[in-house]
Amino acid sequence: MDMTSVSLLIAIGDREMTIEMIGGGTWTIPVGPVSLVEGELERSNRPAPEQLTNALGIVIDHLDDVVRDSPEMLNAPDVTFTGRHAVSFGRVELGDDALPADYIVERRDADEVFRTLVAEPREERIHNPGLDPDDIETIIGVSCVVLAVMRRLELTQASIATVVA
Repeated sequence: MDMTSVSLLIAIGDREMTIEMIGGGTWTIPVGPVSLVEGELERSNRPAPEQLTNALGIVIDHLDDVVRDSPEMLNAPDVTFTGRHAVSFGRVELGDDALPADYIVERRDADEVFRTLVAEPREERIHNPGLDPDDIETIIGVSCVVLAVMRRLELTQASIATVVA
């Protein structure tokens, strides 16, 4: 396999993430935004730093297992997040209900969204443009997932697909 042509599709589900390496393997990681909110984040109104560290860490630990299995994924030129949770994150980052197809999020912007959201209690968080009221709790878990993936894979940017064929 040509290591420069590896692309990743990461579907963020409620309680798991599926990573598909185009032209390669598929892995399922047993962690998602809902499982993080119910577990490490303990449904906290404003998660404590240690809760956030644990949430990021559990995602990174699972990614480490996948990277050990297929280290070429570290060279993926294209990484795309998919699923309802990914779109929700993109809308908050953009600050709009309408997310363009194949929206690109820069890691520095993902970091900023994370820092902003975790500092806000629920009653303030709901006022973020683009945030659906149904995602008021899970958006913190989604932020942890997106940021942990971007950090572990050393990404400077990733796409968010609104539709996957």
